[in-house]
Amino acid sequence: MVNEADITRAAEIVAKAKNLVAFSGAGVSAESGIPTFRDPGGIWDRFDPDEVGTTGGIFSAAARKPEAIRSFLSETVETFEKARPNPGHFALAELERMNILRSVITQNIDDLHFQAGNTRVLEVHGNLYRQRCLACNKKTKLTKEKYLSKARSVLIEAKEFDLSNLLTLMPTCECGSSMRPDVVMFGEAVQVVPESIQEASTCDVMLILGTSGVVYPAASLPRYARGSGAKIIDINPREHPFADMSDVVISEKTGVALPRILEEVKKIRGE
Repeated sequence: MVNEADITRAAEIVAKAKNLVAFSGAGVSAESGIPTFRDPGGIWDRFDPDEVGTTGGIFSAAARKPEAIRSFLSETVETFEKARPNPGHFALAELERMNILRSVITQNIDDLHFQAGNTRVLEVHGNLYRQRCLACNKKTKLTKEKYLSKARSVLIEAKEFDLSNLLTLMPTCECGSSMRPDVVMFGEAVQVVPESIQEASTCDVMLILGTSGVVYPAASLPRYARGSGAKIIDINPREHPFADMSDVVISEKTGVALPRILEEVKKIRGE
């Protein structure tokens, strides 16, 4: 049961914010049906991260045991097809429309913050629907429908699957080279780090949403915010790795807590 005093306190802080930044993790996407990686029953419980967590690993495994990789990728396609923004995503989009929320920094690759209506989203681990050229580094974003429809035809509907099928999912860039999903795999550098640090260091309030706080360098961002004097609100139903620095800790799903905070903020602001 959520402590109403915590909701009220969080709303009071948010209502006064001049530069609110949200920092979201896998728990936010889990509420939209996308499994987390590290939780019990998550992706790493069922698939070898050395095989499906690196570009080289997934192509090597596709050559050696194509049906195992087909199973993993098919499950991924079906999961993302069903995923929709949840009430937590929509609450953040509304806070942006109210000119309270400045940006979202997310560790998620599912595009759900954009789909909900947020316009300034820093994706430190990339975006599944964005393609990046292996040669010229040009980036092109596809629609969810177009990308997953192609993936479905190759992974689920095709009678046979092997490495050559997997390669067809890599479109050709205008420069003639192949493109790949612009997501960060194991061993690869995370994205938009300077921009994310700048956002964290200049916000006056940070919402920490559904993150385990174990994946670096992203997990260091709340400490940049706190070090610059920002107030911290940590919302997570299971764990609170930043409780020691938080002004408010709420043990609830973001899809439950954020809409309630938003409602209180509107009351405070007379909207």
